[in-house]
Amino acid sequence: MADFREIGTLTKVLRIGRNAFSSTLDPSVAGWRVDGPEFTIRQADALAYALATEDLNPAYFAKEGAVVPPLFASRIVKDVLEQAILHPKLGMNVLRMVHAEQSLQYLVPLQVGATVMSVAVITGIREVSSGQLCDVALDVFHKGERVVAGSASLFVRGKKKPSDKKGKDKGKKEEAPEPDQVLATFSVAPGQPVRYAQASQDYNPIHRKPLVARLAGFKAPIAHGMCVMAMAAGKLVEKLGDNDPTRLERIAVRFSTPTYPGEELTLKAREKAPGRHEFILVKADGKPVLTRGEVAFRG
Repeated sequence: MADFREIGTLTKVLRIGRNAFSSTLDPSVAGWRVDGPEFTIRQADALAYALATEDLNPAYFAKEGAVVPPLFASRIVKDVLEQAILHPKLGMNVLRMVHAEQSLQYLVPLQVGATVMSVAVITGIREVSSGQLCDVALDVFHKGERVVAGSASLFVRGKKKPSDKKGKDKGKKEEAPEPDQVLATFSVAPGQPVRYAQASQDYNPIHRKPLVARLAGFKAPIAHGMCVMAMAAGKLVEKLGDNDPTRLERIAVRFSTPTYPGEELTLKAREKAPGRHEFILVKADGKPVLTRGEVAFRG
């Protein structure tokens, strides 16, 4: 177990630099836990996040009893997640890392003025055909009560491993049709990654620095995956949740393809059951950005 405050900025920079030469993750760190300091939710911070993700829901601007954008939870857990993946033994090479999956369950809506604390636990390392996945559990507590239960999977690219295509095809199940109800079309603005970096405190240079983005294998800086997810969440709340963010119970996605600012994105959904939908986010050419999307609303 580690206290977030034990790890300073200089240590963080040194670990990032050292891990730039790492090629594999060490599974022995499974179970490592980071406890964050108290975090008081200020309306100014929540509104900055809402503006950076183009979510202008009136509920965030209320003078009293204001709630916060649901994906602001990613800002609350950002520091403990960062410290978990910079564990000295893990060997996380951030230049080869991308956000693979994210889920957030809201047990209690987050409100302005609440003082919360977050916890991150590395739950395991998984080997996949083209690299490794680091799974992290992320929880937010208010007065000892868990109010958000989340998880993130971070993919580190490695050498592609041979796969048994014959065996895979044999056990392959017929896939359900993709969601086809168009809810919204939007795009990430050219300057939005800079605004989102400031609002989320996620200053990963692959989102802002062309040279670093190219070193990481991208043709240009890419949009933050959590920014794209937050933009989609805002549209889902508006179109499927009566524009009431307190009704959002759970949202989960897989990040399939990076988004470059300026690309047109289309959000599609399909109802599975009352208050529960599947959704996808695709580019104009049909390439998927968010897949395996699931969203649930309280009645």
